[in-house]
Amino acid sequence: MTSIALVLLSVQLATTATTVPADTILSTMGRRQPAVTTAIPTRQPVSFDASRFDSLTANALRSLFDEAAETGLPVRPLVNRALEGAARRMSGDRILRVVREHATALRTAKRALGERSTEDELEAGAIAVRSGLDERMLESVRNARPVGQAVVPLVVLTDIARRGVPATTARDAVQQLARSPRSDELLMGLQATVAKNAQRGPGMALDALNRYVTVVGGAAQGTPAITDRKPVRPPDM
Repeated sequence: MTSIALVLLSVQLATTATTVPADTILSTMGRRQPAVTTAIPTRQPVSFDASRFDSLTANALRSLFDEAAETGLPVRPLVNRALEGAARRMSGDRILRVVREHATALRTAKRALGERSTEDELEAGAIAVRSGLDERMLESVRNARPVGQAVVPLVVLTDIARRGVPATTARDAVQQLARSPRSDELLMGLQATVAKNAQRGPGMALDALNRYVTVVGGAAQGTPAITDRKPVRPPDM
């Protein structure tokens, strides 16, 4: 499975400053990983292999996928979660629960980010919602970034909030940097900095975030914006 939700790039952030090298690893449903970053691979068609499930689960999943498609939600992330659940030998009930929860999160993300949002934006928004961020947080990112350019801010916001930075502080930092020149590069550096310092406690992560935004964010003004960087991705919940 090569969806954005299923490919993670693992890094050793304890020795990382503002760049993020990585190795590919499989994402999770309900299990945390130490990795914090991921890149979007070339998108490939995702087929639903019903033979991976018992008949009752397969039929219920088809209904969920059809309902999602009818309401304009991307089906790929839901199919990927079902297939990953099968690969992990999860029960049919658990697979259905995860797929339903993610469909609900996708609807919330679409409501917050807008009808024209890309599939990758909606998926990043859904992961943010399932991590505990609310619609207003997603709306703040959309206000800072046009359609098609919100993936990096969304996933960085999700990751640093998971690491103990208060959600409103994380939102303000991401919103400020998202409007800055070199914004994707700066956001990736913020994620690495917070992850490195979070190992010493949430307070250290917060102090590092404040220093980074003040010093690095301010110094970057006037530099041409970078909008073609590969987005980072924290581990799925």
